[in-house]
Amino acid sequence: MCVSLVALFFFSCSNYFKNDYNDNSPTSGKLKVYIDEGLKNHIKNQVYTFESIYPNANIYLYSSSENDAIQKLYNDSCELIVISRVLNKNETKSFASKNYTIIPTPIAKNGIAVIASKKTQINTLRFEDVVAILNGKNNLFDSLGKPLSLTVVFDSPNSSVIHYLQDSVLKKLKFGSNCTALKSTQESINYVASHKNSIGFIDFAWLSDSDDSIFKANETVLKVLPLSKKNSSYFEKPNQSSFKLNTYPFTRTIYAIKKTGEFTLAKGFETFMAGPKGQLTFLKQGLLPNKQNERPVKIVIEP
Repeated sequence: MCVSLVALFFFSCSNYFKNDYNDNSPTSGKLKVYIDEGLKNHIKNQVYTFESIYPNANIYLYSSSENDAIQKLYNDSCELIVISRVLNKNETKSFASKNYTIIPTPIAKNGIAVIASKKTQINTLRFEDVVAILNGKNNLFDSLGKPLSLTVVFDSPNSSVIHYLQDSVLKKLKFGSNCTALKSTQESINYVASHKNSIGFIDFAWLSDSDDSIFKANETVLKVLPLSKKNSSYFEKPNQSSFKLNTYPFTRTIYAIKKTGEFTLAKGFETFMAGPKGQLTFLKQGLLPNKQNERPVKIVIEP
């Protein structure tokens, strides 16, 4: 009778834990995370490390546009998203209407890279050149002095790269007829690698890790163009140093954004990415972590 009562009590109580998406802890349960497509490889490694440390946690990643990720968070389709911007005023107001307090957590610095075939006769681009190219009015010339007509490709329609270029670079100007959005970042990389006089605007995170197979497969055919900031003649490539010094014109911050709820797996994974192990993972993969651990240095001066 005692055994039966214990079993009945156990199974009646265990009903509370049937939905691991809702009933979880910072280190266990199930979690759906929608991420900007350009950040897929980096966040995938964050998940791998987190699940290796906490085997009772199961995190499922879904690549999407940043707007779609925000909509999924708003519609309760997930509890955490990772994108390259904060919510705008209208989005914040919409979440507030549902009594959601949204506090974005910065986790790393990233950027938009401009890539070209190594056969393309461009080695640097001024900010003003980028604006002209995107607007379809570039005045670049090849080594023989002939006008250089460039085809521009983006990673995907409605991507965060397109939104950034439209809002922060072109502003009130429109994309030229020379600009085309493909289906994915990988397709954009393949197109630029095989088409002379084409350039691509992609998330730098795709090429930031020199040990990654994508970087190694393209390092002999692609080049990342150094860019200057507006009204400057100083050119920089996207990298940890230029992100830190803010000398690269298209630098962006990556944010983990969750809804309210502190004792949840969403909070646990967010904290992990912003903590020492997560930050070290970003560092090793070529992005600039939001926080870097101090390294004490002892200098001994002897006569």
